[in-house]
Amino acid sequence: MNDPGAGEPIEESFKQVTDALREQITPESHQSHGLRAEFRHELEVDDEEEEMGFAQAKRWWFTSTAFPLIAGTFGPLANLFSICALVQTWRVSIPNGGTENKGVNIKDPPWLLALNSVSLALALVANFLLLFNFAHRVRYAIAQPFTIILWYTASIFLIVPLGLTRDLIIQPRSTHAFTQSYYYALISAALYVIISSLLVFNMLGAYVFKAYPPSFNSLTIPQRTLMLQTVSYILYLALGAGIFSAAEGWKFVDGLYWADYTLLTIGLGTDFPLQTKVGKALLIPYAACGITMLGLVIGSVRGLVLERGKMKVIRRTLGKDRQKYVDDVQSPSAEWKRKEFDTMRRLEQHAEKVQKYTSLGTSFIAYIIVWFGGALVFWFAEEKQQEWTYFKSLYFAYTTLLTIGYGDFFPQSNSGKPFFVIWSLIAVPTVTVLISNMSGTVIGWLKNATLWIGERTILPERKKHHRMGFKKTKGSGKDGRSRRFKDKQRETNGLGGDVEKLGNAVEKVEKEQGREGSLAAKLAKEISRVAKDVGRKPPKKYDWDEWANWLELLGMDGSHSRSSSQGNDGVQWTWLSDEGPLFSQLSETEWVLGKLCTRLEEVLKQELGEA
Repeated sequence: MNDPGAGEPIEESFKQVTDALREQITPESHQSHGLRAEFRHELEVDDEEEEMGFAQAKRWWFTSTAFPLIAGTFGPLANLFSICALVQTWRVSIPNGGTENKGVNIKDPPWLLALNSVSLALALVANFLLLFNFAHRVRYAIAQPFTIILWYTASIFLIVPLGLTRDLIIQPRSTHAFTQSYYYALISAALYVIISSLLVFNMLGAYVFKAYPPSFNSLTIPQRTLMLQTVSYILYLALGAGIFSAAEGWKFVDGLYWADYTLLTIGLGTDFPLQTKVGKALLIPYAACGITMLGLVIGSVRGLVLERGKMKVIRRTLGKDRQKYVDDVQSPSAEWKRKEFDTMRRLEQHAEKVQKYTSLGTSFIAYIIVWFGGALVFWFAEEKQQEWTYFKSLYFAYTTLLTIGYGDFFPQSNSGKPFFVIWSLIAVPTVTVLISNMSGTVIGWLKNATLWIGERTILPERKKHHRMGFKKTKGSGKDGRSRRFKDKQRETNGLGGDVEKLGNAVEKVEKEQGREGSLAAKLAKEISRVAKDVGRKPPKKYDWDEWANWLELLGMDGSHSRSSSQGNDGVQWTWLSDEGPLFSQLSETEWVLGKLCTRLEEVLKQELGEA
């Protein structure tokens, strides 16, 4: 799942699903379908909610958005681990010369099973309450406190038997050991405590510090959908564990371990190879569907981490840098207007550079923590049974992180396998995000270095072309190599195509009425041209001459005078203001297109009034 080329198609598919929902739930259905109307309303305000999130302090963004998402993602996983804690006894007797993974099960006392079952029931109720809270089916003020209380209580009902089992009934220690179910219960209890605490911080920010409303309104539809995707994947993982453990004669916990490294494409295979024809036949559809589901989940996580994080870092950097220049760029002269525009471009470039390296550094640190931290745990877990050194653990963790999966090293202890499951589910998305961040930095360096070496060795003609005066054409270079192909593939029946048709129609009417050079005709012509850039990736950035032409048509020049800076919509702006193209939530194309359309509407109304 670490293929760099798979990220963009997955993310595009995810966006297409959301866009399809917007189109299918039409405004006409609002009157007859209340739920559809409510859902469409949520889709329409998603952008507004994200804009509110950009203005929040960093710590409040974590408590209002990140913490609930983490709870919604790991809650279903903790429930699955609670099920694993029930399907097998917690103790085994180790035979002479045997190992703990081949031990004989010892029946658990009834009180342990009762506490374990109650814990699972409470945790499931808490998870459903959080799901309904995300979907706005239960009020935040009701669902959130009960979710926290139930998850804390579920953890207590696991911690008590965990402690009693370790101190009272695991005797003698030399010939007894804990099973995988015991360690799954331990991990599950820890997850319940962590996600409950995160939700407590979320409530404190809402009720005590009043930093945001007491609801999950700040979560967008894709963010709330992430929990449903996680639940679906966890259920599919459990389904595979049950089916293949029955087909191959494995324990359920071993089936879960196998299903985990299979769907993550790690493919160790040495410890649990498929032996039956039924198992091998079922693997084909199971792996195909499971890897697709995992790709959607990782695509969602990748989009939430990269895109939302990218915008936040860029806007924070822009906000800090703007203060250095905004007081200096105040003159209404043309020189200062151009200077402010150039300053805007420099701020954009600096912010994008900061974002790239901040994201790369953060994801690299996360990768190092997952790698070295995971290796440390595997070392402790496997040292006694397999005599692993820390170097062997590092080697195993590295080959697993990159989904190489040689199979020469794999966990065999009852503690190593449960940790492997949760560690791998965290590790693979971590590496995916790291590779995505490397694509704009390290991979770019390697690409440029390769071209530089090629120009001086086997491709000297490239230098000759530059000496002869061949220059990059507009739309080429760093972004233009892909633009020429993407431009041909742009859809013309979407928003951009509709606006383009509108501009052509207005321009035609003006020409027929003998007003070919009128302001309305000029505006319509520019609208038709700019509409071609709607949805372009990466978004197009226009040069000063193009902006100067549009500002002249709009009757504004970006300075602070009433006739220009307030523009046709009466809103005062400068290049570095919140209403300007740099700090608005729109791309430059969307921003200028909106201004041109508004101005055209005013001009047409004026012409109709004069007629």
